[in-house]
Amino acid sequence: MSVPTLDERSAAISELVVAADDFAARATMQEACRDRARPGTGLHHQHAHSATLWRVAERQLRDRIRELESAVGPRTT
Repeated sequence: MSVPTLDERSAAISELVVAADDFAARATMQEACRDRARPGTGLHHQHAHSATLWRVAERQLRDRIRELESAVGPRTT
């Protein structure tokens, strides 16, 4: 098994950043839907729960990105 090169690691980190940004956008969309739904309804709860899951996934990805960046140095893009 070969060791990833610095360029490969940087490319992977960039892809994770794109995914984290997408997760953040999806969470924002769910939060907007939640805010439009009547509080206390199933729809309100569904959008709130979905937004929470997207935010958790985003936070986990960003934590992993920070770990990888500290291992290879900061991104230059």
